[in-house]
Amino acid sequence: MLNRAVANSESKTTEGKTQAIISQLTSSTDLQSKSTPLSERLQTSLDLNQVLSIYTEYMLQRLPVRALQFISEDQIINLVGDFESRASEFSVMLYADKEYLGQMVYQFKRPPSQVNKVRLEQMHRQLTFPLRNAIQFSRLRTVAVRDHLTGLGNRALLDETLEHLSARLKRDNRQSHIIMLLDMDGFKTVNDRHGHQQGDEVLKQFARLLQQELRETDRIFRYGGDEFVLILENTHPQQAENVFARIRYALSNDINLATFNLGVSAGSLVMESFHSPQDVIDGADRRLYAAKVAGKDQHLS
Repeated sequence: MLNRAVANSESKTTEGKTQAIISQLTSSTDLQSKSTPLSERLQTSLDLNQVLSIYTEYMLQRLPVRALQFISEDQIINLVGDFESRASEFSVMLYADKEYLGQMVYQFKRPPSQVNKVRLEQMHRQLTFPLRNAIQFSRLRTVAVRDHLTGLGNRALLDETLEHLSARLKRDNRQSHIIMLLDMDGFKTVNDRHGHQQGDEVLKQFARLLQQELRETDRIFRYGGDEFVLILENTHPQQAENVFARIRYALSNDINLATFNLGVSAGSLVMESFHSPQDVIDGADRRLYAAKVAGKDQHLS
């Protein structure tokens, strides 16, 4: 978890090369009533990355900045360039009505002049409230699309992701994306013998196991109960079989799960440009059902 202390400690490690650390506090009453070109652009989106992108593009046209990061309580977003250890840094902590938003960390191509510092302060005043709105929207969206138990994407996010993937395939159907539906064999027995609280712990541990075994580009969703959906982008059927084998092996060797004698069955298919999101789920579900009938603990595609 990132916080101001971490950001400040990072700045201290570069003591001697950090030119300035400024706390930029903006209140709603400080802002001018008239809008500016920057503030108008920033108000066109509630997406955090888009807001920061708009700001960065505008700023780069006016200041000699070679690298920029935004550091918030829970993430670091690299906006432009790569930081060099020998370059001087210029850090600005942003607040809106006393609410801490995060820290902008700059590296300039040359030490900023007083005129550049004033210009930067003016731009920060225009950034703070669109940035706060985007951060709040991001937090609300995260709650809305995450499964409360496992922290994985929920069905709403799954539907949205499949819609995007379908639209991409209609534009370019040369890529191979595999949708895999997983179901834990023996999970009902865990609930029956050990109770639902233990069952919840098993689901959380299995979710962590999936995250450890998959690539960063793969996406995982809790579909419901003990069913999970994997979206394996740019993946061929044999690669999907290897993914399933890794999951099955990890499950049988997981110290927290092995005692429950669990297995996993899966059904998958390659998503085609003519498939709707529901077509994909239905197809994977039919293959999962066939895997269960065939004896469980196996993958059918």
